[in-house]
Amino acid sequence: MTLIKKQSKTPISNLRNLLCIFISCNLLISFQIFAQESYKLNEMEINRTMNSEDEGNRDFPTNPFEIVDRLRRANSMNDATKPSDAIDEAIKSFDMIKEEQQI
Repeated sequence: MTLIKKQSKTPISNLRNLLCIFISCNLLISFQIFAQESYKLNEMEINRTMNSEDEGNRDFPTNPFEIVDRLRRANSMNDATKPSDAIDEAIKSFDMIKEEQQI
């Protein structure tokens, strides 16, 4: 003999179940929207940090190390040998080697 127990469904329990489903759906939808907005915000921040067009006039650096580096690079060519002088010296050295070999 099997006893089947009937569950009585009252309007309050139906309403409670419907309310729980409604709340859980709203939470899932709001979480999904929040995640999408957060992703878009992160993407915008990445694009902003990698885009150098919006920085305006960057002729003079604000970082002291960049200033020193630019000064060093600008002054490094002051003592450099001119290309024409280097070619003349190379030709002279080849001529000297040629003369030594003839002797």
